[in-house]
Amino acid sequence: MMVKLKLIKGTFKREFALAATHPMRILVIKEGNGLLCMNSGDYELKNGRIFFIPEEGLVRLEGEITTGYWLNFCSSLYAEFLKQHLDPLAKNLFLNLSFRDLSGNRLEKAFNLLDQLKKEIEVNRDLALLSQCLSLFLGFTAGFDGYLAALTLDELQQTIRFKAILENFYKKEKAIRFYAREMGMSPRKLNAFLDHVLGKSLFVLIKDRIMREAEVLLLDSEYTVDEIAIILGFSNAANFGIAFRRYKGISLSQFSNTENEN
Repeated sequence: MMVKLKLIKGTFKREFALAATHPMRILVIKEGNGLLCMNSGDYELKNGRIFFIPEEGLVRLEGEITTGYWLNFCSSLYAEFLKQHLDPLAKNLFLNLSFRDLSGNRLEKAFNLLDQLKKEIEVNRDLALLSQCLSLFLGFTAGFDGYLAALTLDELQQTIRFKAILENFYKKEKAIRFYAREMGMSPRKLNAFLDHVLGKSLFVLIKDRIMREAEVLLLDSEYTVDEIAIILGFSNAANFGIAFRRYKGISLSQFSNTENEN
């Protein structure tokens, strides 16, 4: 399993270390007090505090936790999150220990997203759904997706479902009717939902996702431009190049040269 999520509670002594099988680690405290003890120092446990923990050694606790979650996941799932969050701060989320404090409605939504992730893990959902659920949780709790705060729990769950469907089919399915059928909605209702929740049409969302993937593949020397065009559903490399220039404002070769210089 590429992600582990465990409900934690009880009294902890500093000698106790939380076990993690994956490098990306998050501690969520809904109710608790005490200390998170790391090589870099001790950090206060508070109600609603969410810790993003780097790989700097064992995670030890001292104090009492009434309700909390211990989440760890693999780098490949984090890579899926980074595809959707190009902000440089997203790449540095686990570089040093950091935390955010949530309360009220925001904290409840964070825990509902975790509960949703727990359910998907338990029923062995496919990777696309797990990654979207995790990405929404990370984006929401780390403050990259501020728009999620205004959504209802039902809308959050529907957003996870849509993003998972999009992730599975964006390369070959472009029609609103297909995505509406997968969502159990009419095309008109899905259009209204996407406009309300994501502020973009299906066409733009598909284009955004294709071009994000194009950037990743272009930086991977394993693939030629012709192969990438086929992977992304273009009829030929020329059409791919035209679409990329229109979207990014630069040619494929200019993009590759710029990234190589960086």
